[in-house]
Amino acid sequence: MAGYSIDLSTISLSEFADTLLTVELLPSRRMLADHIVAVTPRLEDKGVGDLAQLRKLLAKKANYPDLAGELHVDVEYLTVLNREVNSYVSKPVPLAKLEYLDDEELASLDSLGVRSTKDLYEQGVRNQQRSLLAEESAVELDRLDHALRLANLVRVNGIGPAFAQFLLEAGITGPEDFLDRDLERMVDEYAATVGEDAPKLRIEDLEYVQRYCRGLAEDIEW
Repeated sequence: MAGYSIDLSTISLSEFADTLLTVELLPSRRMLADHIVAVTPRLEDKGVGDLAQLRKLLAKKANYPDLAGELHVDVEYLTVLNREVNSYVSKPVPLAKLEYLDDEELASLDSLGVRSTKDLYEQGVRNQQRSLLAEESAVELDRLDHALRLANLVRVNGIGPAFAQFLLEAGITGPEDFLDRDLERMVDEYAATVGEDAPKLRIEDLEYVQRYCRGLAEDIEW
């Protein structure tokens, strides 16, 4: 199956720890850097070597009090750590929120089980699959292609539907296209496009997006 999200098993625990120590974390998560150097070997002693294993360990919140004692941290630390790990997982977006497909197209795709960007990505990643989906749904292939390009972008945490549309118009159709872009220029172009009343886009936001893009596979056949 196509990889809508990052394969967490490819991110080692030590790589994750280095990231926490070198990037600008959200204020609510800065506490993670305080103990991660000591926590990492304790987790490794428990057989945790990558983010997939860490996510599995942290999924059982009933075990947090005992686990906190073993790792010499408090339960709040584990709660915040769990949020950070899960931020690496791409979240499906309802297709309606892309604000591109019309109600009839959405209903037709819904009848085929395609309701989110993840559904569309997984069922439209191959040319043959996408052509069949267009035929069965009666949604024109070029419109499916455009919706899939939006889905390909919003699977990047930090990119929402409106920003995805801006990126498409700037010639960015997927995560790989984002990696070599001039971020300062993109901030200026975005500000000129959306106007002064829109939320500001920061270099730090784009740096986070670029970092996330590096872990995503590009599976779509165009």
